Amino acid sequence: MASPPAALPPNAFEDRRPTVIGSVIFCLLWSTLMVGLRLWTRGVVIKQLGVDDYVCLVGLLAIYGSGIAIAHMTTYGLGRHIYIMEPQNIPLYLRDFYVSIVLYCSALLFLKLTFLFQYYRVLAVQKMRNIYIGSIIVVGGWALSQVLVGIFICTPIAGFWDSTLDATCMPNIPQWYINAAGNIITDVAVFVLPLPAIWSLQLARPSRIILLFIFSLGFFTVIISIIRIRYLKQFDDFPWENVDASLWSVGELTSAITCACLPTMRPFMSRYFPSLASQVSRSTKGYAHADDSGVAGRGSGGGRSAQESGLGSGVRRVPTGSKAAADDGSAASMMGSEVELAPAGANGLRSNPFEVHVMHELIVDVERGSTRPGQYGVQGYVSPSSPERVREKMSKGRM
Repeated sequence: MASPPAALPPNAFEDRRPTVIGSVIFCLLWSTLMVGLRLWTRGVVIKQLGVDDYVCLVGLLAIYGSGIAIAHMTTYGLGRHIYIMEPQNIPLYLRDFYVSIVLYCSALLFLKLTFLFQYYRVLAVQKMRNIYIGSIIVVGGWALSQVLVGIFICTPIAGFWDSTLDATCMPNIPQWYINAAGNIITDVAVFVLPLPAIWSLQLARPSRIILLFIFSLGFFTVIISIIRIRYLKQFDDFPWENVDASLWSVGELTSAITCACLPTMRPFMSRYFPSLASQVSRSTKGYAHADDSGVAGRGSGGGRSAQESGLGSGVRRVPTGSKAAADDGSAASMMGSEVELAPAGANGLRSNPFEVHVMHELIVDVERGSTRPGQYGVQGYVSPSSPERVREKMSKGRM
C-alpha cells in the first residue's frame, strides 16, 4: 500500500506573484518616464542630445530586459513556495534568472557610463578632464567585467540552468558578494566625483546646494545596493525568498536611472512650468556675471569664477543693471538665475552646462541706451559672444 503524501506546510500556497509583477511594472514605467523626459528635454527643448543620452537609453533597454525576465520568472514559480513548484519548471526558472542577472549587470554598466559621460559633458574643465576619462575606463572596465562574469559563469553557458550537462560553474557565493561590493565602491566613486567641482563653482549658495542635492541623490542608490546584499543568499525555498533580492535589484536600477536623469530636467521645468522656475530664480539676489557673450547671472560673492573654474572666459562681475555693464559697448542679458558657461564652440555660442534657461530676459541695447523686456524665450543657448552680432540681430528683430 502506497504511503500517503506528505502534508504541506500551512503557508504552502502563499502567493507573492502580484507583488512582483506590480513592482516591476511600476519600476519600468517610472524609468520610462524619467528617460522620456530626459530625451524630450535634451532633444526637443534644447536640441543638444549627447553620448550620455544615448547610453542612458541603452541602459533603459537593459532595465526592461532584466525586469521582464524577473516578471516572467513568476510563470515558473517565483513568488511561490518550493513545495508546490513543478520539477520541470526549475530549469526554466533558472534560465530566466540567468537572463535577469546578465541584463542587471549590463544595466549597471550603461548607467555608470551615463553618469560619467554626463560629468564629462557638463564639468570637463581642464583639471578634471583626465580624471573623468580615467574614471570611464576604470569604472566601465569593472562593470564590463561583471557582465562577462555573469555571461560565462558556467561552461557551457547552458549548464547554469540545465543540470543534465557536465558544466563547470563559478560558485554563486562569494561571486554575488564580490559583485555587490564592487558595485557599491564604484557607485560611491561615481557619485562623489562631481561634488568638489560643483562646490567650487561661483554659484549663489541656494543654487549650489540645490545642485549638490540633485547630484547627491545617487547615494540613495548606494543605500539600496547595501540593503540588497542582505538578500544575496542561496535559500532552500529559493523561488519564494528570491522575490526580495529581485525587487531590490529592479529598485536599484530604477533609482540609478532616475538620479541620472534628474539633473537634465531644469530646461523642461523652465519651459513648461515657468512660474516655478521664476520662484527659484528670485530666491537669490546679488551681482551678475557679464561678459561679451551677452550673458549675466547672479553671483554669490564667493568661490571661483567661471574663468577660474574653466567653465568660461572673460567673465567679470558687475552689478545687475549698472552702467558698467554698458560701458564696454556690449549687450548684456540679465536673468534671474546664475549660469556658468562652458568654452565657446565652433558656432560662437557658449553652452550652458547645467541647463539653466533664460526665462525672464532683459536686453540692454547699449547703442540706443534703452532697455526692453526680452520676448525671445532663449532656451538651450545664450546670446552670441560677439556684440556686433547681438546688435545686428536686435536691429533685425531676430533675437
